[in-house]
Amino acid sequence: MKKRQSSRLGIRIIEILGITVTLFTHWLIFYFIIINACKERADAAKLSLALPKQWHFWENISYVWTYNNHIFLRSFFNSVLITVCTMMILVVAASMAAFVLQRRGGRLTAVSDKLILAGLTTPLSVIPTYWVLTKLHLNNTIPGLVFVEVAILFPFSTMLYKGYISNLPREIDEAAIVDGCGPLQLYLWVAFPLLKPITVAVVILRSIVVYNDFVNPMYFLSGSKSSTVQLCIYTFQSAYSTDWGHLFAAVVIVCLPPALLFVALNKKIMDGVTMGAVKG
Repeated sequence: MKKRQSSRLGIRIIEILGITVTLFTHWLIFYFIIINACKERADAAKLSLALPKQWHFWENISYVWTYNNHIFLRSFFNSVLITVCTMMILVVAASMAAFVLQRRGGRLTAVSDKLILAGLTTPLSVIPTYWVLTKLHLNNTIPGLVFVEVAILFPFSTMLYKGYISNLPREIDEAAIVDGCGPLQLYLWVAFPLLKPITVAVVILRSIVVYNDFVNPMYFLSGSKSSTVQLCIYTFQSAYSTDWGHLFAAVVIVCLPPALLFVALNKKIMDGVTMGAVKG
């Protein structure tokens, strides 16, 4: 009995320490960003934790939306477009590949599985990738960046799908085949609807990566019309000064969509990831 009480007390202490650490590593940062997003330019330049002398939150938000002939709005639309297109292609490609790899055997499947695993550790090579995009006439275009993002995220997403599919009984496939389902029908009407939890997890976890990506758009996109929201935020900085108030206001706008999406679908994300981690 005493051992149980001491173990519970130890768990409580660890929980309290964990919450205390997050107060400094996460919540203090959020407070710093939001408070400085409410300050005027001179006050925000001090980068302090003090409350604003005058609240200018909506003025800063309005400035960000109309900044440089609405470039932030166009960049926001580009980021959403890239994220949505990437997720649509990624979900179809990764789930199909995982279904085949999990359900079929043979040497070709084993080799394909190892190649996908190798993609988890192989870094992106910018120059060859840009050369390929140039040959395909996709350099400095949104479709070209979408294909790059899909290629980067494909290995990890496929492994998530494969782990989840390993928990689905093969009897479901056999019953569908007996009823006359072909390979494509088996995937579309039987397997894919059962992958909803892991699909939600893949979409949320990977869409945040694409939406917040700064490096790949900087490499493979050019011009203000195809700029993403992360590159647009970078324009609030210059070699001699930084407009901190408006920059933090832009950060607040950018953080809201993924944060709300994550809060709304958090339970489904955990269900999909934990079920896929049971075996695979």
